[in-house]
Amino acid sequence: MSVLNPARSVLDHVDLADPAFYATSGYERVFRHLRDHEPLWWNPEGTEPGFWSVTRYEDCMAVQKDSVTFASTGTNTLGPQRWTGDDGSGRMLTHTDGARHGELRRMVNKSFTPRAIAKLEPYLRSLITGSLDEALEKGEVDFVDTVALLPVASIAALLGVPQADWSLLLELTTAAFGSADQDLQKAPSARASAALAHAQLLLYCQDLMDQRHTSPRDDIVTRLVEAQNAGKLTEEDAMLFFDLLLLGGNETTRHGAVGALLAFTDHPDQWQRLRADRSLLDPAVEEVLRYVSPSKHVLRRAERDVELHGRVIKAGQEVAIWHFSANRDGRVFDAPDTFDIGRAHNPHLALGSGPHYCLGAALATMELRLFLDELCARVGSAELIEPPARLASTVISGFKHLRVRLGAA
Repeated sequence: MSVLNPARSVLDHVDLADPAFYATSGYERVFRHLRDHEPLWWNPEGTEPGFWSVTRYEDCMAVQKDSVTFASTGTNTLGPQRWTGDDGSGRMLTHTDGARHGELRRMVNKSFTPRAIAKLEPYLRSLITGSLDEALEKGEVDFVDTVALLPVASIAALLGVPQADWSLLLELTTAAFGSADQDLQKAPSARASAALAHAQLLLYCQDLMDQRHTSPRDDIVTRLVEAQNAGKLTEEDAMLFFDLLLLGGNETTRHGAVGALLAFTDHPDQWQRLRADRSLLDPAVEEVLRYVSPSKHVLRRAERDVELHGRVIKAGQEVAIWHFSANRDGRVFDAPDTFDIGRAHNPHLALGSGPHYCLGAALATMELRLFLDELCARVGSAELIEPPARLASTVISGFKHLRVRLGAA
């Protein structure tokens, strides 16, 4: 008589590189098992080449901070580019380390300072109030659509993208990041869909840079043109930079806002708590980032052999750092699966850590704070009409649809 090993059965037929695995909430059980039993786990070749995973907070923090041992110069996420090579390798902010990473960051830093971000607050608040008021008037809405343009509007303003083009860029960024989900593909395969969307974004950026060559403005695209003129970027480097900023500034915050509403519908006591005490806005934003963890992971490549948890990561092998798993690690967070907007100790990794800490962190937190503030002021109740449709993605903890019935405050 054979006895199944329950500790191993959780991982039977699991491929952490398969986007479809994340379309339901069951994947969280697998990562809980990995944290508790196999904190360094080898994902064999399947959807993609094999790779290691770190899932505990301490390991995720250590790997991401050590850019000498674990390099970014390769590809920084799971995806089809791991078979074919990543065009951004060694060229984009997310794909560089050391001096070059610092140089790229300095090119656009001034656009992401707290002072620069604060200038956007009145403009963003008006967009949020308008979107929420329109949703309340309808009563029943897909909340993914309600918040769709808010983050793209803010990053577009910094980049210098005209308002008439926001919807186009939203469509392209959604296709680029969501290409693994068949419902969002604009070509027969995920690889072709992502390539098509990125190509259109790069061509759009090229047109915009051509305009800034003759008519410079106080925006990021102008700074990218200036960097080209100074010989610090090629035209293609500048286009890749634009693509990165637009994608990073849109997708994570958008899905974070949707995830926030879902968290509050699941935890109405926390919703009433925040509405009663607006001083909890700041810790509520941090808890939303921890609990939702819009960015699932980043990828690094080992530069030398490294022993961890009794196993050896060999030079050249890739390591996935699972932020969302680290943010549910009970070794660091009390009651990690509980949504608690008053959480006192919350050193989450939702925005990364180390040299690659999110460039747009101040923008993301301001957007979410304004969103929660106006949500409290305008929305008295939110009820799910049907279960949420999760995005099939290894990169984003997001949603295709979240149909809700909203009531005014």
